[in-house]
Amino acid sequence: MPQPIKPESFRELVTSGAVKSATILGQKGGYALLASIGMQQRPLGTRTGAVRMFSTADTALKLLRELGVYHVNVDVTHYEAGSLRPPRPDTAQKNRAANAALEHDKWFRAQVREVRDGLKDGTVDLVDSETMWGRLRARARELDAGQARPTSKPRRKA
Repeated sequence: MPQPIKPESFRELVTSGAVKSATILGQKGGYALLASIGMQQRPLGTRTGAVRMFSTADTALKLLRELGVYHVNVDVTHYEAGSLRPPRPDTAQKNRAANAALEHDKWFRAQVREVRDGLKDGTVDLVDSETMWGRLRARARELDAGQARPTSKPRRKA
C-alpha cells in the first residue's frame, strides 16, 4: 500500500479540491480510506504515519462527509469481521465490582433511611452505649452457658 496521507494533509487536499472521491476499503477487522488524488490512490493515515483504520464503515463515511467528500466507493472484497482492538476482560470485572459497590450503597442508604424514619415516627428507639453493651454481655453469657434461646429475628434498636 502506498505511503499514508497524514490527517492534516488530507484535509488540505480535500479543501483544495484535489480529492475527487474516496474508497472505503474493507480490511481484516475494519475499514481503511483511500483517497483518489489524480491518478493514484493513497490511504488516510494517522499522525504517526500508520494507516488509519475505522471499526465500522459508518465512522469512515461520517468523516468523509464532514470533510466534504460526497462520492465514495465501497470495496469489501478483503473485509473480514473482527476487532481492531484486543479484548479487555478486566473491564467486565471492573464493571461487576462497580455494580456491586453501587448495590451495596443503595442498600446501605435504604437501611439508614429506614432507621431515620423509624426514629421520627417512634418505631425505633435509641439505646445508650452502656445499655447496649450490657445487653451484649448478657447475651454472650447466655450463649456461653448454653441457655440461649434461638432468635428468629433480631430486635431492631438503633
